Amino acid sequence: MTGLFSELIDYMEEEAWKYEILEGETIIRFHFKGRSGRLLCYGEVDEAKYWLIFYSYMPVNASPEKMAQVAEFITRANRGMRIGNFELDFDDGEVRYKTSLDVEGGDLTSKMIDNLLRANLTTIDRYFSGMMELIYGEKSAVDIIRRIETPPGDRDPLDDDLDELDEDEDEELPYVPDEDDDEEDGGKQF
Repeated sequence: MTGLFSELIDYMEEEAWKYEILEGETIIRFHFKGRSGRLLCYGEVDEAKYWLIFYSYMPVNASPEKMAQVAEFITRANRGMRIGNFELDFDDGEVRYKTSLDVEGGDLTSKMIDNLLRANLTTIDRYFSGMMELIYGEKSAVDIIRRIETPPGDRDPLDDDLDELDEDEDEELPYVPDEDDDEEDGGKQF
């Protein structure tokens, strides 16, 4: 292996990530266990364009009935994002988070890979429970995003909607793990 893909593999090895290389591709697949659940992730390299891209996928797809609410959630979450963005596939409801880097004219370093991957995983982990709450619950996208993005000390104590959301903050939301979801599956945590 040469180039960017080799740098990505070296990083994954140095950081002890368990991953697999997709046959015939410059793509790796791996898992991440966040605070709220387990995510399937991919690292993709386009050597000709000098791109490195990370994708992390929500474990459930939005139903047709929830598609508009999920689109609103994603639009609200994406506003102000500095590195990366959420994406929604309107055909099947798939939700993923993407971070990417164009390194043309430069040298890809382990620190750059680490920063890009951490930006991806910490962001999707931050919004994970809110997305699950939206898909399985009845709260609005605006209320969930407001709760996620407003620091607790900055919330108006007279805001009934936020107070109600705070009461439910520790409530367990449905999460259905993969059949092979266990501690030995390579799902790394930060």
